[in-house]
Amino acid sequence: MNIVIYFLSKKIVLEERKQDTQNQSFICLDDMCQEDIQQKFKEFIHQEELAILTFSTSSLETGFEKFRKQFKYIYAAGGLIEKAGHYLFIYRLKKWDLPKGKLDMGESPEEAAIRECEEECGITQLSITKELNPSYHIYEHKNAYALKKTFWYAMSTKHTDVLVPQIEENIEKVEWFDKLQIQEEVVKNTYPAILDVLKDNI
Repeated sequence: MNIVIYFLSKKIVLEERKQDTQNQSFICLDDMCQEDIQQKFKEFIHQEELAILTFSTSSLETGFEKFRKQFKYIYAAGGLIEKAGHYLFIYRLKKWDLPKGKLDMGESPEEAAIRECEEECGITQLSITKELNPSYHIYEHKNAYALKKTFWYAMSTKHTDVLVPQIEENIEKVEWFDKLQIQEEVVKNTYPAILDVLKDNI
């Protein structure tokens, strides 16, 4: 059992230590102070040759709580929208992406996911059909770093009108793709966290 956190194309893995791996060589998160975690993260992101950094912890929940305290922690939510075997994607900042955005004050992840999809795609009549695994990624934020947890939901829709990209959010296009088109268009030009969502659910 583990949690994967992305920073650009790099991965940070928090792995729950099992009894049969006690003697293996890990970076033990449980034994680290806050300054050590910060230092290890900064070293990792500046070492081009390293693609994966793995921490072990006796408790994934406790270990993640300790790790996330190094960052401004942000909640977001989004949707994998399906209609008649096609899935909805947005094109933003030269990448294919899924509609998503930050939670407003007092808003539930489910409410935020539907609102953000409606706003970014100009879509209506959305229904959540399943909760998917969340994703995590770190990005630069106000001269520091933020860690974002995105709640994902599978959705369906009966929307038939023209889709309208939210231009003010730098969304250039909103497109329906079937599974073959996803492999040919999206997979080659999207983010690692989005690939995880697609891999497990399409």
